Parts: sequence; structure tokens; C-alpha cells
Amino acid sequence: MRPTLLFLLGSLALAQGFLASTPLGRAEGRWEDGAIAFYGLPYAEAGRFQAPRPLKVWPPGVGREKVACPQAFGITAAFGSPIPEEREECLVLNIFLPQALPPPEGFPVMVYLHGGGFGSGSAGEPLYGGHHLAAQGVVVVVPNYRLGPLGFLALPALAREDPKAVGNYALLDLLEALRFVQGYIRYFGGDPGNVTLFGESAGGMLVCTLLATPEARGLFHRAILQSGGCGYVRPLEGDFPKGEAWARARGCPPEDLGCLRALPLDRLLPRLSPLSLQDLDLGGRISDFLESPFKPHLSPLLPEDPRQVLARGGARGIPLIAGANLEELDLPALRGLWGPGSWGEFQARLEAELPKEKAQALLQGYRARFSSPALAYGALETDRILLCPSLKAARLQAPHAPAYAYLFTYRVPGLGGLGAFHGLELAPLFGHLRVPPFLPLFLTQEAYEGARRLGERMRRYWTSFAKEGEPRGWPRWPLYREGYLLLLDEPPGLLPDPYEERCGVLEALGLL
Repeated sequence: MRPTLLFLLGSLALAQGFLASTPLGRAEGRWEDGAIAFYGLPYAEAGRFQAPRPLKVWPPGVGREKVACPQAFGITAAFGSPIPEEREECLVLNIFLPQALPPPEGFPVMVYLHGGGFGSGSAGEPLYGGHHLAAQGVVVVVPNYRLGPLGFLALPALAREDPKAVGNYALLDLLEALRFVQGYIRYFGGDPGNVTLFGESAGGMLVCTLLATPEARGLFHRAILQSGGCGYVRPLEGDFPKGEAWARARGCPPEDLGCLRALPLDRLLPRLSPLSLQDLDLGGRISDFLESPFKPHLSPLLPEDPRQVLARGGARGIPLIAGANLEELDLPALRGLWGPGSWGEFQARLEAELPKEKAQALLQGYRARFSSPALAYGALETDRILLCPSLKAARLQAPHAPAYAYLFTYRVPGLGGLGAFHGLELAPLFGHLRVPPFLPLFLTQEAYEGARRLGERMRRYWTSFAKEGEPRGWPRWPLYREGYLLLLDEPPGLLPDPYEERCGVLEALGLL
């Protein structure tokens, strides 16, 4: 028998209520912004530094509370996005439904993974409300996952305790969230046989990680990677010394898991500046992010680098959209402040992170393309961290499934000096143009209307891909193997694939 959806009509003085009845219990939703929203639905439970366990029953009254996982001060807070109440029992998800009866097979499902450098963010941020996507005839699911050391700590003692879970608690969280979708999304009108996984920044990196995770096979059927990449996984044993240093900085011997599990959160995740490397609370700088041990780890759960998996067809048959923003890590108006003032400084910055011969090769390649070292450095950071890794995902998947690529080039009218920066596409995509952190950008009518039109276009592409496996709209979005990217802008267009020009040197040096 098909699951039933029960409506509770409230008085006109209150928001109308919506009740979903599931084997776990009843969830209380609300009519909100053109959709039906459920917040804080538990999908699993877990002790600290332990694998999650699926729930068997919900407490009464779930569905109306936003929750965040504990986090140190990081990228999300630095940019002003509101974080809900943090608590360690945070393995919950939010669901957004169309205000319509589902078709017999159920609505397609889109599961979104938030960003935040693997260390911050929440499904409950206002920006990630799936209301406008749901209005296009899909069910949107946004899960929390454990962050920073709570999600990714690698220690020998934890490896002895659970070799599969160590260093990958957050990855296991997301597997449980996807299993929840398979088991229960029908009770919300969704089709578990048609699930699209999408995410941005660290969320996009997790999408690619899950493409390569054997246990995730069959839990989703299409993927969208926004400003991410597939190479952001760490060697488990290589991160043991960093994990041990982190434990000692908390005042616990690395082998004393009882001590670590008993620490109060304010000692486990102190509120440090995002520009500090103190105690390995890695946060705001690009180099901090690259060095951070708090990322997915190669382990029995994730046996291979995701790039190798995609290259050999390990995610065969899963259509993919992948793309990035034109100026991810390069705010044009601020180049003079943080960009190198000379080509010598450009090279010195690179040699601080890379072998000398690779730094010199990058200097030669980017000096040939750009007139100033500041301009070249911003392009290089965008290329090597986010843009080229995202396009490489499409290149690796294209022989094995339909793959599409995009470049987001939209600049806010009147604020063009900000460029098409990292995360900007989220505001039009989700349609929340006047909520933090992007509220100040869209206060003028011109800026609001341009982003609104672009958002409508993006949602058509994203949701048609979720429904059919092909992003439909105008202009036609060609397959990546046809040699073009979709240009997401107002007006939109097509762009010859820039991979060889922008990414060729990085590829040749083994940096992708």
C-alpha cells in the first residue's frame, strides 16, 4: 500500500500544518514559501568518534527544529551565514516537498550536501532552503554531517577500535542519510529510485567521494558537483601524527579515547580566529584548507582515490554535471591587497607550498597568460583549487556516462569588482536572494531581477537533470565530450572547453 500523507489544517492565524506518517513515527511540517518544509528529522544517532546507527523510532514532535553540528569558527560564520543551535546529536535532515500530490512513482529526489571546508556549515542555513527547487516538482533533502575532527579525526587508537569508521565518520553519516532516503522518502512523496546527489565546495567534494565509495553504489543515481573536485581525500596513516598532535593540544593522550570523548565541546572546538593554525584548528586560508587533516580518508570504506575510480569507470552509468565559478578565489577589487606585487613574490608563494621545479613551471605558464602577478595568482588559485578539479571530474566521467560542464560567470550589477566568486551561484540556484550571507548583494532591483532570472534558468536545468538525466533549457546544454561548457550568466551562452588552456600546466605537473 502506498504511504499516506496526512494534512492538518491550522487556523488562518497560524501556518498550516502538514503531517507525514512514517514507520519511524510522525513528522510535523509546515507550509512555507511555496513548499512544505520539515526541519530536523533524525536519520541516525552516533556516539563521539563512532559510526552512526540508523534510528528505529522518532521522538514525538519532530519536524520543526533547525539543528547544526558542532563546529569551530570557520568559513561559514566568517561570511555571516546564520548557524542554528549546535548540538552533538545533530544527525538530522531537512525535507522540502512540492505543494502538490506526488505522481504514482513519486517525485524525483535531490539530496544537497552543504559546504564549509569540511569544518563548518549546516543544513539549517537559510540559504539552503529547498523551497524554490521543490516548486519545480522535486523533493529536496538537506542533511547535516559531522564536521572537523568530529567528522574526520584519524588516530591509531580509533583505527584499532573501528578500522572502517576511523577518519570517515562524516562519510558514514552521509551514507546513513542516503539509506534513510531509500527507506523512507516514499512517505514524503519521493521516488527512492530517482535520487540526485548535489553539493557545493566541500559538499561537491563529498559528492565525488561518494561516487567512489563502494557502499554508496545504488543509493543515488545522478550527481552534480559544484565548485568541488575529486582529489580531496587524505592518506589515513599519514594523518595519524596530525591527529595525535590535535589530541595532545586538547590535553588528552592520543591513545586515551575516553578522555577525548569526555571533553566538553568548548575545549574540543574552541572558537579561534579562522586565520589561525593554532592547535590545528584549520580554517580560513587556502593553505590551511589544503593542509587540514579533517577530510575524507582512504580506508577500507574508501579504498581508492576518487579520480582513479572515475577514470576506470567505477561510477559508470551515473550522469554528472560538474562546474565552477569564474573567479572562485579571486576578488578582482581586492587583488591589489592580497595578490603578489611582483613575479618574484608570485614564485615565492608557490615555493612555500610546492617543489621548486613545479613552482617555476607554474610561473612560466601563468606569466605567459597574464599581464600582472596579482591577476595571475588569483587565476591560479581558482584553477588549481576548484575550477580545474571540477572540470576534471567531468572529463573523467564523460567516457562512462553522460557528463555536462558549466562555468558560472555572473557578476552582480554594481558590484562587479567582487567577480563571480566562490559560492555566489548558490543564491540564484536556491532562490534565496535576500537572506544572509548574500542579502547585501541583491538589494537593488537590477541586481535582484537579474539573479532571479538566472536562478529560474538554473533551477530548470538542475531539476530537469534530476528528473530525466539531461539538463534541459535554453540554450541546449551540450555533452562535455562535444567540447563546450554552458555559460551560466545573463544572458547565458556556450563556451569552448577551456580545460587545456587553464588546466593543462596543472595537469602536466600532476597537480590535478
